[in-house]
Amino acid sequence: MKIYGVRIYPQSVDVIQEGGAPIFVHGSVAEDCSNFFYIFSPLSSLWCGHFFADSFAVESRIDPLPGLRDSYGTSLIAADVKRQLLLLKGDNFADWGASAYFVEGALLPIFREPPSFDFLGRLYWNHDYHLTSKDWPRQMRAVMHMWDDIYWQLFSTERSDIEALIRAHVGDPKLKMYFVDFDCEYPDPSNGELQAAVLSSEH
Repeated sequence: MKIYGVRIYPQSVDVIQEGGAPIFVHGSVAEDCSNFFYIFSPLSSLWCGHFFADSFAVESRIDPLPGLRDSYGTSLIAADVKRQLLLLKGDNFADWGASAYFVEGALLPIFREPPSFDFLGRLYWNHDYHLTSKDWPRQMRAVMHMWDDIYWQLFSTERSDIEALIRAHVGDPKLKMYFVDFDCEYPDPSNGELQAAVLSSEH
C-alpha cells in the first residue's frame, strides 16, 4: 500500500537580537495551544467519521475512567484500562485536540472503522511487532507520530491529507516540513537527507 508522509519540526526557539547579542527564548509555537494542535488543527474536518486511538497512564488503585470522561466528554468512545488505550471520535477533534499535550513517542493512529483493542495492544505494546506499509491495516487511514519530543510526522494513505497540511502551513516560519518515507522513517529516523515538503504544483 502506498503511504504518504510529512515530517514537521516546530521552530519553538525564537531568537531576539538585543544589544548585538542574541537571546534565545524557549516556548511553544503558539501561546494558547500545543504544538500538536497548532500543526494538525487545519485537518479537523478530514477526521469527521473517523476514530483516533491513544494511550494513557494509569496510577495504581485509581480508576482512570472518571478522569478520562472529564477530559474527553462525549468524544470518548471506549477505553481498555488493562491495555491503557482509548478510542476517541474524530468528529470532535477540534474540541479535545485543543487541550491535548503529548510526551515523546506519542502515537495516534486514525481509523475509518473502530479497531479492536487486541490490534491496538499489538501496535502500541508489542515490541516484536513493527508496522510497515505491507501490513498497514485496511481500516487505518493515517498515523500521527511524535519522535523524541523533536518532531511530528503524519503518514496517510490519502495524499490529499499531506497536501492539505502543507497548504495550511506553507510559508509558516514556525514550522519546517519535509517529505518522509514511512518504511524508512517510522518509528525511528534514518538520518538520511530529506526533501523539503512543497505542494505538487511546485515540484
